[in-house]
Amino acid sequence: MQELVHHSTQTLEFHLDKLNKVQELYLSKSFDFDAHFESFLHDLFDYFKAKGNTTYESEVLKIMSTVSTVKRGFNPVKMEKVNVGKRDLVSGFSFNGIENIHGFLIDLLSKERRKLEESEELLSGLIISMYQNGILDDDKIKELHTISKIETFWNQLLPQNTTIAGINKKLRLTLLAEDIYLILEKIFAKIS
Repeated sequence: MQELVHHSTQTLEFHLDKLNKVQELYLSKSFDFDAHFESFLHDLFDYFKAKGNTTYESEVLKIMSTVSTVKRGFNPVKMEKVNVGKRDLVSGFSFNGIENIHGFLIDLLSKERRKLEESEELLSGLIISMYQNGILDDDKIKELHTISKIETFWNQLLPQNTTIAGINKKLRLTLLAEDIYLILEKIFAKIS
């Protein structure tokens, strides 16, 4: 099931913020780090599982398993029991996990933002063209101040104009209709 891109972006930003807090605990060598990191990993795992993203679900599980294995006194890289320096090893593998998670959260967030930016650029051009062709005027733009009014307006345009219908189909490949309405609302707010 496709997720609202605006929601996905907010959720990824939320997880990135939580990761920053975990990194602060790591940096300060806090005794709370392990519990917060474990909680963060479980929350992130639950998010990817609910979203059906098995690739990143598996990545988070791999990090959880690695840290858990090290805590039990076993080095998963060298495949040997650790007798000395276990705490340092846990710290090192935790840092590696933080770095991996940071990398893929930033990557996912930038992909979602790119979808929104490209869609906004396309819709901005369309709105300006509609304004220049007299389909939209200042009064009409002022009327379009709620999502429901924007939705009604947009859905009235689709059967009337094949160009707009084509743009809508292109946008619907990556966005939900609600994402389109939110982007239109943002554009109308900027130009009104």
